[in-house]
Formats: sequence, C-alpha cells, structure tokens
Amino acid sequence: MAQTPASKPDSSNLLALEDLIKGYLADIAAAREKLKAHKEMLKSTIEQDKDYSEVAEKQSAVKKEVAKVKEVLVKNPSVIATQQKVNELNTQVRDAQQALSDYLNQYIQLTQSTEFVGSDGEVLQIERKARLIKKKV
Repeated sequence: MAQTPASKPDSSNLLALEDLIKGYLADIAAAREKLKAHKEMLKSTIEQDKDYSEVAEKQSAVKKEVAKVKEVLVKNPSVIATQQKVNELNTQVRDAQQALSDYLNQYIQLTQSTEFVGSDGEVLQIERKARLIKKKV
C-alpha cells in the first residue's frame, strides 16, 4: 500500500496528502479487482463439485418453499403492523445515531478530546470514520 502521512517529512503539505489519498484509492481499487477475480475462481471451483451442486439444488427448493410461506404470513394484519413498527423503530435508531454522531463531533471540536465519560462513569473513546463516496450530480 501507499506511504502513511507520518512517514513523509512534510505531512502537513496538502499536495502530499492528496497524493497519498489518491495512491490509497488506486491501491484499494487494484486490491478489489484481485479479490473479485479470486472470489470468482473460488466460486467456480466449488460450484463444479457434484455433491455441492446436489445440495445447492435442494437448498434452492427449500428456499422457494420458505418464500411461499413467508409471502402468506406477511399479509397477516398483525404482521403488517409489527413490520411497520420495526421500520419506525429502525428510523428512530438511525436518526438518534446520526444526531449522536453530530454531537460527538461538536464535542471533539469544543474539547479537543476524543474521550467521553458516560453517565455511569465509564470512559468511552470517540471514534471518527471518514470515507469517500461518489458525489451525486
């Protein structure tokens, strides 16, 4: 993989940092391509096995049966209500996690600390994670 910023004498240089990021992006893309090829080779080898193929066919038939039974169950009004509640609770948890993340980022900016003492006295480490995603146009 590419060098780390600490190994560069002038790590605060924006251009050097951008080059490191670009290097890592290229390294990750290359590794993903190799991984994809090796996964495909592994999958092909496994699927060519006769015993595996027979069991996979049986599994497929069972999955179809399970799907049919589930299709009937999810039409039940009580199941529909429960699924709606699950969806609402998932949204609430996701929103609360995003709010907590925002507050923790503010806390880091204000205190310059990545540790937080919980209400029970436990010291918690604040972990930040950044990633690159394609910009929507």
